[in-house]
Amino acid sequence: MRKFCVRALLRGSLSCAVLLGASSSFAAPAARASDDDTTVAIARERFKEGVAFFDQKQYDKARVAFLQAYALKKHPAVLLNLAQSELRCGREVDAAKHFSAYLRESTTVSEAERQAAEAGLSATKSAVALLDVNVDESGAEIYVDGALEGISPLPGALYVAPGAHNVEARKGGKSKAQQINTSAGRQFMADLSFGSKPLPAAPAIAAAGANQKPAPSAEPAPPPELEQPAAPSPGRKPFFKWLVTSPVGVVGLSLTGVGVGGGIGLAVASKKSYDNADSVAAQITHAASQDSMMANPDTRDLCNDPSSWLMKQASPPSDIAARTGQYDAACSKYRDNVNSGDQLKTWSTVGFVVGGVAAVSTVILYFVDPAARLDSGAEARSEQKRLAIVPSVGPGQTGLTVIGSF
Repeated sequence: MRKFCVRALLRGSLSCAVLLGASSSFAAPAARASDDDTTVAIARERFKEGVAFFDQKQYDKARVAFLQAYALKKHPAVLLNLAQSELRCGREVDAAKHFSAYLRESTTVSEAERQAAEAGLSATKSAVALLDVNVDESGAEIYVDGALEGISPLPGALYVAPGAHNVEARKGGKSKAQQINTSAGRQFMADLSFGSKPLPAAPAIAAAGANQKPAPSAEPAPPPELEQPAAPSPGRKPFFKWLVTSPVGVVGLSLTGVGVGGGIGLAVASKKSYDNADSVAAQITHAASQDSMMANPDTRDLCNDPSSWLMKQASPPSDIAARTGQYDAACSKYRDNVNSGDQLKTWSTVGFVVGGVAAVSTVILYFVDPAARLDSGAEARSEQKRLAIVPSVGPGQTGLTVIGSF
């Protein structure tokens, strides 16, 4: 057993006491006559499986194994490992309950183990709600959403998932229920008193009672920041703040503006060219109606060969040369306006495409840019001070290791 402790210290671990505590309970079941040998052996196997799964980062399987081991043998080391596994597989409510139970019931653990459990409990409080239940009679069963949570007086606050919950106290055929809407990171009170409350003698007494705070429970009060409502988008800066402060966001915003703005400007210019072409076409049609003997002459071939068209209209030969030059100039102007409109329309489309691609890329970059993380410096400092005890297993060694930065 001393060999394991030396190896753990060489890895930077400060938690040999956890390994020794777990082994002394599992390795020598004969020392306690009340323990059944088979039950202890099964619990020891489940514990080993949990350590192996945890080392493989299969935290949900580790949770199940530790849960089975704890049901057979209620040992503090198993409870701490169960809570750590639940925290890592997203079961913050269960993790908070087990971290709290570990801190409340394990009175002989080392300071390093207690700090690890407190760090784990603090990590859950931003995702769960605390619920203080006030009952004026002892021995009442406390239910949350139909599940029994304990007998009054409870040892501390209950940990529940954010949302609406039905809290009920039952005793001797009497029941008292209350609907509580909770939110993450905050503490709430459920008053389930069976007796009727006396009316206050004066408004001053009522005001004093309204300002009176509930007596503190055995559980430590949540830190002050937990009284603040959770941010609407935890973990990331607001999009528009990131957009104007991050170099990546500024570049994306600029490209989007250039693309969309250029597309709009070119679209307006393209329409103007088409309008000019329509005006010239109307002038050509008006002139052709004057040079033709028909009220609505066919002008489809006029711009291809104005001279031939004029001859078909029986125009005087002396006028054909002059009118041909005029029609050639007008038709050339019409074609120039049409070509200009087509080119401007193409470039307008390109501008809109560039702006759209830039906008979509900017939104994607917001979710992958490390600079968009909310107060990443504070989070990094918090991580540097965090300690946790995790199981580790390898060839020829088994133990629990403190991880984190000092």
